[in-house]
Amino acid sequence: MLCTACGKDQAQNYRCRTKEGEKTLLLCPACYRRLYGRKDAPAGAQECPSCGMTIAEFRKTGLLGCADCYTAFREELLPTVKNVQGKLRHTGKDPFRTLDDEKRELEAELTDARRTGDRLLEQRIRYRLSVIQRLLNGGGE
Repeated sequence: MLCTACGKDQAQNYRCRTKEGEKTLLLCPACYRRLYGRKDAPAGAQECPSCGMTIAEFRKTGLLGCADCYTAFREELLPTVKNVQGKLRHTGKDPFRTLDDEKRELEAELTDARRTGDRLLEQRIRYRLSVIQRLLNGGGE
C-alpha cells in the first residue's frame, strides 16, 4: 500500500489514539515523522529508521515507538532488559520445572554475580532464593 499522505512511498501501519478511540494511519516513515514525528531530536542522535524514535526519548519515557526500535537500539536496550528480567535470553515457562531446579539455577547465578561483584544482582537473587526456600519448606509468600 502507498502512503496516504504523499502517495509515493510504501506505507506502514501506525496506531494513534484520538477522542473517538484508536485509529490506524497508513503512512510512510518520512510522512509519519513529518506529521507526528519528534522535532526535538538533537542532530546526529541515533533514531529508529521506521518511526523516528530516539534513544533519548526511550530513556525519558521508557517506551519504544515500534517493533523496529528493538533492532535499532539493541545495544542500548540489552543492559535494561538484563536488569529488568535478569537474563537476556527468553527461556519461557517449563511446566515440568521444579522449585529445586530453579533454586539450583539461582545458586549458580548467585555465584556468577559474586564473581563479577554485582551487589544489586546478588541482593535480588538472594531474595528470590529466600522465597523459593520458604515455598520448599511449605510456607507461602
